[in-house]
Amino acid sequence: MRRAFTLIEILVVVGIIAILVGILIPTISRVRAGANRVACRSQLHDLANLFQMYLKDSNDHLPRVNPLPSYQPPINSFPYLIEVFLPYTKGSRGVFHCPSDAITREDNRTDNARPTDPRYLGNGLDSGALTYFHREGSSYEYNTWLNAYSGGDTFHQALAEARTKLGIPQNQFRVFNDFEPFHAKKGTPGSTNFLFADWHVGDLVGS
Repeated sequence: MRRAFTLIEILVVVGIIAILVGILIPTISRVRAGANRVACRSQLHDLANLFQMYLKDSNDHLPRVNPLPSYQPPINSFPYLIEVFLPYTKGSRGVFHCPSDAITREDNRTDNARPTDPRYLGNGLDSGALTYFHREGSSYEYNTWLNAYSGGDTFHQALAEARTKLGIPQNQFRVFNDFEPFHAKKGTPGSTNFLFADWHVGDLVGS
């Protein structure tokens, strides 16, 4: 005669399953976060290659960009960051997207956005989006020190001035970085990825 499970046995099994799920979910979350961090670093390595191609074509002269297209009035009249590099990506924007990119609702302000600008919307940007990628066209922030140079100024001239005026060597001078600490609590190792001017990717905490 087949014996049915008792209520106590069923509760024990359910309890064991709940414990296992409770153990596995944080582990899966950590694995996913680690994978996203690695993917984000890979994107920055790709940006390093794009930037070097641009510098080669421009004889080392730096680009001028509008780093925050969501702001109104516009910060400047220069093209968006993605517009400068899209010719080198054959129109693909994936390199600008960190998979961990997310803007909190508190930070997702639209008071400075310009949602009716056809040029803005034509680039696929969304002032109400919950990611920097969709709002600014990139998950990565361009160093405004470099953006201040134009005319005859080159990348290597800018780095030399950063070294003499700011005391920052090339291997610690950031070119791009995550807009926010996407990957961990702010100030902890690995929370924010940086692309440095010697083209290595790391973070400011033990980079």
